Amino acid sequence: MSFLVSILGTVYYTTAFAMLVIYTLGLAILFGSTATPSPRGQRRTNPTVSLVIPTYNEASIIQRKLDNVLQIDYPSENLEVIVVDSASTDETRSIVNRFAQEHASQVNLVLIEQPIRRGKSEAINEAMRTVRSEILILTDADVTFPSDSVSRLVENIDRPEIGAVSGVEIPVGAMSFLANLEIGYRRIYTAVRLAEASVDTPFMCESELSAYKTELLEPLRPGTVCDDVELTVTVRRKGFKAAYASNVPFFETEADKLGPKLRHKFRRGMNNQHALLQNSSVLFRRNLGKYGTVVFPFEFFVHVVSPVLLTIALVSFLGLAVIAPVSAAIALLTTVVLSIPLLLVTYFLVNRYEGIEVKSPRGSGPWVLGAIAFLAFQLLLMASLFKLAFGGPQVNWEQISGTRVPVTVEATA
Repeated sequence: MSFLVSILGTVYYTTAFAMLVIYTLGLAILFGSTATPSPRGQRRTNPTVSLVIPTYNEASIIQRKLDNVLQIDYPSENLEVIVVDSASTDETRSIVNRFAQEHASQVNLVLIEQPIRRGKSEAINEAMRTVRSEILILTDADVTFPSDSVSRLVENIDRPEIGAVSGVEIPVGAMSFLANLEIGYRRIYTAVRLAEASVDTPFMCESELSAYKTELLEPLRPGTVCDDVELTVTVRRKGFKAAYASNVPFFETEADKLGPKLRHKFRRGMNNQHALLQNSSVLFRRNLGKYGTVVFPFEFFVHVVSPVLLTIALVSFLGLAVIAPVSAAIALLTTVVLSIPLLLVTYFLVNRYEGIEVKSPRGSGPWVLGAIAFLAFQLLLMASLFKLAFGGPQVNWEQISGTRVPVTVEATA
């Protein structure tokens, strides 16, 4: 029995210590290496912009999205809206066509109809084949944004070294414990992305609202399930960086029930893992700057390596708890003490961006709850990694209830 206790203890301490050290060092590097981004100048021109909205069975929300688009404060002669519909079986196309006819004098809207559903990446590729504008902006049908967001995206991308710009997600929905967890999680998530962008380039631009210099884009590879990462990697490989714009919020309804929430996180996690594995050649590529040597390796650890280590640590700890409760209690106490440096680094990183990060209308949320949500998300990532390994990526996902309600927004100050 003592031999088994020794084995379980060794496995637990090894995996737990490895995780704590790598997380602490990774966040400390992001915190310590953070540089001041080059200042944004006043936009001298209004470049041509194509706003692309992929859709599939969005009849319940597309009207609100189109109304939101109608509020965009940008010269209409330089803005086109392209809706790419992937073989919807509901009234999505009819609603879009009717809107285009009724508002023809206010917005240049084009509907591209795909005969079969082939996934979001293929819808984006379809749009790329027609876009001739200088800047392509991607946005999802279930998010809304302030009227000045297009102008602010253009201002952020109007620097010679910048090839892409991401907006910042603000989760909205009914008040609940799950909502507070999400707000806290987003607070840490946003701080990490801002730090990554300040160091070099964020891991990914959020495709719910992000802008790209069209000349840098290439068709997404067949089977791509995470356009966010693919497009960011493409831009960085061409020698350009991406920005994470804290002054460009977008609002997305988060599920307030556990089932839909877990399915949503599971989907995002698997998509990110697939993109990381598909782009593993980026790991430690010095010619990609700190994106290749710091940002991408850290995110690879977070999404792929860490869930495996956490699962091993948890199994070994549960084994200890069954056969040697005292040893398990000591192991847990030791882990708490060793976690203090990680918590301190997280605290300082989050508070570094306290003054500029976009906050939810319900407040910024307790970051400690966000840390708890992150830990739970790691276990979900283990499940998605297992599914990815044995089931492969899924191009066409079913829509998740409770996440398809765009909200009315006002322009930011």
